[in-house]
Amino acid sequence: MKSNKINALLELNGKKSKDYREFLGITRQSMARKKRLDSYSADDLIVLGEVTNTHLAYIDDNQKVIVTFDISDVKNKSHL
Repeated sequence: MKSNKINALLELNGKKSKDYREFLGITRQSMARKKRLDSYSADDLIVLGEVTNTHLAYIDDNQKVIVTFDISDVKNKSHL
């Protein structure tokens, strides 16, 4: 499940779900729904990278980074 990996990444970086939720600019209820449905948009995952000082990337079988997404790729930055 994506939620488990997201929580692990947050924990590895000393962050809490609350930090991520606040950075996304969503309510506790909205975050609980994302977790329950295990439903995250690409923008959500890019923001997760910003919160954890990492990046969302596609990496090929040879470990070569093909494309990386960062906060400049997020559609709605009004809450950031």
